[in-house]
Amino acid sequence: MKKSKKLCLIFLMAAFTVLVLPAAGFLSGCGTENTEQTAQTAQTEQTEQTAQAAQAAQLPQHAQQQNEQEGAAVNVDYEAIPYEVMPDNVKALVDGHKKEAAVVIVAVNYSKYIFIALGPRPTGGYSVAIKSVTERQGVVTVVYGEQKPEKGAMVTQAFTYPWIVIKIDTELPVDTLFE
Repeated sequence: MKKSKKLCLIFLMAAFTVLVLPAAGFLSGCGTENTEQTAQTAQTEQTEQTAQAAQAAQLPQHAQQQNEQEGAAVNVDYEAIPYEVMPDNVKALVDGHKKEAAVVIVAVNYSKYIFIALGPRPTGGYSVAIKSVTERQGVVTVVYGEQKPEKGAMVTQAFTYPWIVIKIDTELPVDTLFE
């Protein structure tokens, strides 16, 4: 939130507290004795709301720090890599292991290539589905699953070997989880 929007929000909250709360007390039949008390209460509430608004203005940074301390997962960008543009060592890995169930992680420069193969499937229509890639407490986790063909779908009537290679730009350790 920009600083001008934060200040506007603080001003609106303060104006609401000063104008609406005393008017509500007056309209509800309170006497002058209660009006002074209401004014003091309104002033106290205004101070509290101003402090809360100032705290809310800092919330994104504070929340981010708190999330990092608590280890909240953060989404990580990844890219599915076509065979044609893979580094040669990753191509060799795919060629040697695509027909068996395997998960292999290869570090190349400042990136990690994650090769996931499901092994043989009885027909076409199967694929590896990347469900999420997140970082938490210094570890990147790739959650993947198996996408199965829909019932009754026209599929290749031959064994297939679904696999995928994704690239993550990170030097952190990488774990994988099948769901």
